[in-house]
Amino acid sequence: MVPAAQRESYASACAGAIAQNVYLYCAANHLATVIRAWIDRDAVAEALGLTHDHQVLLAQTVGFPRGATPSADQTGRD
Repeated sequence: MVPAAQRESYASACAGAIAQNVYLYCAANHLATVIRAWIDRDAVAEALGLTHDHQVLLAQTVGFPRGATPSADQTGRD
């Protein structure tokens, strides 16, 4: 178990690794992504049904680049 004093550091490192994996996936699949830290954390936590022992660190938006035409693979349509 991670000591209480180190939990925030571990959580931040894990969030960074997860965000990097999303960036890599998006790059490989011609998608755009951005990490946002200036968010309403309380509203996000409420929308996700998080309890008091969970913390929202950041948000990451994924979508199609401006002007891009999504492929059938990306939209799920044939």
